[in-house]
Amino acid sequence: MVKVILDDLQAGDGMGSMWLPLGSILAATLISGLMLFYQRLWVIRASRTIEYELRRDLFAGLMLQPKRFFDANSIGDIMSRGTNDLDRIRDVAGPVILHLARMGCLAIFTTVCLWKLDTRLMLLGLLPSLMMPLLANVFLKRMYALFGGIQKNLSSLNSFLQDTISGIQVVKSYGKQEEFSAKLLATSRGLRDSSLKVAYSNSIIWPAIGALGAIGLVLVSWMGGKMVIRDVISLGTLSAAILYILRLQFPLIGLGWVASMIQRANVSIDRLAALRGSFLVDPAAIAGGADAALEKLDGETETGEHLSRPASLELKNLSFAYDVAAGKQSPPASLPPPIPVLNGISLAIPAGSTLGIVGATGSGKTTLMHILCGIYAPPAGSLFLDGKPRESITDADWIRRFTYAPQDGFLFSTSIRNNIAMGRSARSVHTVEEAAEWSALSRDLGQFPQGYDSMLGEKGINLSGGQRQRVGLARALLANSAVLGLDDTLSALDTETETLVLEQLRQRFAGRTVLIVSHRYSAVMGCDNIIFLADGKILEQGTHAELLRKGGAYAAVWEKQRLSSALELD
Repeated sequence: MVKVILDDLQAGDGMGSMWLPLGSILAATLISGLMLFYQRLWVIRASRTIEYELRRDLFAGLMLQPKRFFDANSIGDIMSRGTNDLDRIRDVAGPVILHLARMGCLAIFTTVCLWKLDTRLMLLGLLPSLMMPLLANVFLKRMYALFGGIQKNLSSLNSFLQDTISGIQVVKSYGKQEEFSAKLLATSRGLRDSSLKVAYSNSIIWPAIGALGAIGLVLVSWMGGKMVIRDVISLGTLSAAILYILRLQFPLIGLGWVASMIQRANVSIDRLAALRGSFLVDPAAIAGGADAALEKLDGETETGEHLSRPASLELKNLSFAYDVAAGKQSPPASLPPPIPVLNGISLAIPAGSTLGIVGATGSGKTTLMHILCGIYAPPAGSLFLDGKPRESITDADWIRRFTYAPQDGFLFSTSIRNNIAMGRSARSVHTVEEAAEWSALSRDLGQFPQGYDSMLGEKGINLSGGQRQRVGLARALLANSAVLGLDDTLSALDTETETLVLEQLRQRFAGRTVLIVSHRYSAVMGCDNIIFLADGKILEQGTHAELLRKGGAYAAVWEKQRLSSALELD
């Protein structure tokens, strides 16, 4: 069209014959704009959908992972892979594909038009572009390594910030602000240096690609000018050829950006694949068996609304060691074997009984509670629920029968009511207010202007230690599970409140299987059975009275605590 217009102007034919070419150009422009609108709409929508589904599947997979996985992987690194890396993948699935499609169509259209104008001009204009694959190969290899460094440094920075902000009160209490600021600067410096290396590489590749296009333009102008002088082609043909070459300049310059984004996305895809490959529980395997009916253990109704009787537990020669490298994405090549925390524990916990677990710090009390409640998986054949081995029951089905209240239970930044109500399940028949009454939390509600609807700060910062424990305890009591585990949940309570809570537990949960870990022996003295752990083994076992008659380690600690309490009262 451009050639026809210029040739008509040069021939002096006037505007009459130009209306059709001009109208064609206008129509083509309008159609191109309309198609570009829908192209961007469809491609960007598809890229956002891909990002949403990847993030959804990643989160669903993380929800299935056991605690060992999170012991071995930094939360900040996981967050970086689930945000920054997914953003890079979204970019390559949207703008990059859009640009590649536009660039490809424009390159084909321009090549065909140049070929129709003059084959020699087409070859001269596109000849420098043949060097691009070689240039891109060298560039992409370097960019992959550089982007890998950026993502690694970004993960380190996210992990450091997450840890520092979460523990900001500790940092300030010990006056370590300057030390942590120096660490932040060092981590940020690594990210800055990696980013500058990428910027340096981009500053080379983009002008280089633009220069190749400019060389093609110079060659076409030089050869075409000589051909016009010799009257081989018309001025309109040369002008149209130059315009077509100019149309290729923007896509060629954008090729550097496309190559950069593709390599950044390749790094992100590899990082997400590494995270996915380190999963200890395969989401696909879980999804494949989702349609199968969960096995109904004795004591549960078909609707799951309540339990007709609590569950029994049995341990047979249980030994356990923490292996924090098991869920790492890149575990060290050689590590010493993990040291066992529990050794040869055999124990029977009848249905409806209460078990007290005591012992010195580091004796394995919490580890044993974690295994019983399904937080860590024990060796095969060492743990049974109502006679069924642990490995024959899915994690979800096992955990559904347990409620675990840790000493430092996590509180969310929402209302007290919502924090307690998180424990409610299909089996729950009680209210938030009842659970708060059982945990003695209701006595403190007068301190909060909005009562149960009072909002909590980060991790319940506006509650005392005892109040935080009682919110977590109320959440556990509301769940109405077959087995209730309390891991030193009363440690921050005063003696009077502890006595009140224990009395509520005895009255309201008589006949429930209850596991109590405590450093204060007054909390377990009413249990049906008490085990005293030492070095991961059961040193003593029996009722409170039986253990006192033995006069062993349990009796010695009990006497010390009794005298200490008497002195405090005096």
